[in-house]
Amino acid sequence: MVALEPNRYKQLDIEYHRATAAQYDDHVTRRFRFYHVYSLHPWVRSLVSRCPGPSVLDIGTGTGVVACTMAKFGCRVRAIDHSPEMLAIATRHAADAGLSSRIEFLIGDSEQLQFEDASFDAVTIQDMLYHLPAIELKVREAVRILRPGGELYISEPCVEGTPVSKIINGISTGLRRLVHAKAEAQPSEHEAPIEGPKLISLLRSLELETRAEYLVNLNIMRFAPEFLRIYITLLCSVPTRRTRGDLVFVIAKKRKEKPAYETQLPFSGQ
Repeated sequence: MVALEPNRYKQLDIEYHRATAAQYDDHVTRRFRFYHVYSLHPWVRSLVSRCPGPSVLDIGTGTGVVACTMAKFGCRVRAIDHSPEMLAIATRHAADAGLSSRIEFLIGDSEQLQFEDASFDAVTIQDMLYHLPAIELKVREAVRILRPGGELYISEPCVEGTPVSKIINGISTGLRRLVHAKAEAQPSEHEAPIEGPKLISLLRSLELETRAEYLVNLNIMRFAPEFLRIYITLLCSVPTRRTRGDLVFVIAKKRKEKPAYETQLPFSGQ
């Protein structure tokens, strides 16, 4: 990741997504859909069963795949992004799915969220933190607007990787170049995978209860049927599932406020 002034950094990211918005779903959303089915869907089902009709904020919504999933399962969703082009696509996806009444799309800055403290039952962040030069301020903002007992769902590419994925992805990249595969949107120079352990350590320092899972990402599997992709991905992830991988999935729960009696001074029988 290159060093940039904050304002220039944000502008570069907006420009990058303006240029790639039209092809994002074809090259990214479709490729990673099976991770949503495996990780996001069970979490949101559990959330809705414990908190019917929860209010959710999706930060960095992009083309709205997470926002639409949350709304489909019964959540009331607000979704922000700083790319007008991505939000236009997200709005269209919501309308096509009949979900417009359950989602409000907003232009927003993840560093300065326009919501009061403890405003949401859940907050989702997917593939957004790795676009940023530093993640602490954004994570703190997400925690600030989360209600006590609420949950934060994060999924991001991470730098750790595994020997299996590095070898297989290296071979896959070489083969694509040999057969002159259709050009895909390439990562911008301002993007870089996050460090999974640093993210988890940050969340715990903010007194959130966390559980994390790492999965490999095998590029060559994009051509396989979805059920086979899930099976092979999980099988290859078993040895390093709790320690390292290409993608990290984190669920962090904000502690509930202590009852009033716990904050009082202990009784002293003098």
